[in-house]
Amino acid sequence: MDTNALAIFVDVVRKRSFAAVARDRNVDATTISRTIAALEHELTVRLFHRTTRAIQPTEAGMVYFERIEPLVDELIRARLIAAEIQERPQGVLRVACPVSFAELNVIPLVPEFAAQYPELTFEFLLTDAPLDLITEHLDVAIRVGPLRDSTMISHKLCPMIARVCATPGYLQAHGRPATPADLATHGCLVLALPGFSRSNWKFTNNAGQTQEVRINELLRTSNAMALKQWALASMGITLQARWMVGRELRDGTLIDVFPEYAVTAAFDDAAAWLLYPSRTYVPQKVRVFVDFLRRQFKDGPPWDT
Repeated sequence: MDTNALAIFVDVVRKRSFAAVARDRNVDATTISRTIAALEHELTVRLFHRTTRAIQPTEAGMVYFERIEPLVDELIRARLIAAEIQERPQGVLRVACPVSFAELNVIPLVPEFAAQYPELTFEFLLTDAPLDLITEHLDVAIRVGPLRDSTMISHKLCPMIARVCATPGYLQAHGRPATPADLATHGCLVLALPGFSRSNWKFTNNAGQTQEVRINELLRTSNAMALKQWALASMGITLQARWMVGRELRDGTLIDVFPEYAVTAAFDDAAAWLLYPSRTYVPQKVRVFVDFLRRQFKDGPPWDT
């Protein structure tokens, strides 16, 4: 029996469309239709109900699908693994990453990685939206913040250490807050993303005592780079990941307002996370990229270190 025909059958059941499978395989829809018809003839079983609007598996088709799906997936994985043993990573690597994190910590690393693997080509989707890896056909995604998607394989690239900061000019003009509670009288520049509180920042002192402080929100945005620019323009006080403002804190352009506190606006454990869809079969291009990033981040985010 033709294993390619079985793989096409599995794809058609999953997508419920000859046309969608044809687009994915870059063939004509009639090719997919003929393949399914030939499979039905060989099995002497009708696998799909066909109408002008849609196709649906028959009862026999679903029983057949449930039995062969894991076998087809394993055959595909085995073929890919065998082929990769003799090859260097190649193909298109599709990566999604938040805009600001990518600009500072990922994009500068790409030339070195590309030089190591010249057979690879790259497509980077820079967006703060949490794209679905499967529907968007992504190989790897980097997420910043609390980890929400437990269905993916995840590695923590680095913790999200945050600092409350402002320019010397702002602090001279408005006074430096003596305690976190004093933020209620200052204009705060706030990151508005899922998983982050816009109205409360949580402070933990050296003794482990924690307090939540309600802040006075002046401006908010979903883009951390915009917050940084507003803070550098002395518009207010902001809470920023250290990888975003590490250099400015070192050169004095920004001042750490509460160096004695750990602080966060996240509801859960916030970090930079590396995600990919499956541990069962990880394509070679994904393995080498994941390993490369984990080496680069072993001492912390490159921009901060």
